[in-house]
Amino acid sequence: MSPIRIQRRRSPGWTLAGATSNPLGAVIVSRPSRWGNPCKVGLMQEMGYDDPHAAATENFRFWLAGSRSDAPTDEADARRERILADLHELRGKDLACTCPPDKTCHADVLLYRANMPAAELDAWIAVVRARVDRHRIASGDKPLHPAP
Repeated sequence: MSPIRIQRRRSPGWTLAGATSNPLGAVIVSRPSRWGNPCKVGLMQEMGYDDPHAAATENFRFWLAGSRSDAPTDEADARRERILADLHELRGKDLACTCPPDKTCHADVLLYRANMPAAELDAWIAVVRARVDRHRIASGDKPLHPAP
């Protein structure tokens, strides 16, 4: 059974356990969680994007892959690092976000990355960390992962 994205509801009686049949369970990845997308759909809407969900998802995809163009801060880098360090915890689990199922969502990015083969995921994370450190050094900041 492949993990899927499910829509988190805030209605009475809705439970995460009741929304998934995945034997490994499910994890809430909506905004207030540690997995939440720092790029707000509402901001993308205010900026005039035709599909603000897609814009926020693309922004998340680039940010998670090491882009610092929209958020060149220590806080954003630390948040990304927390996600990268724990991404393996999402492997095989369904992910729940409040985004409608017919809209693209950052949970789709998390599902893809978390369920990559372990060695491929580790290699991708190493590339992201190196990219972030190169950007940090170029900006005059200390690297998060200095070379040994």
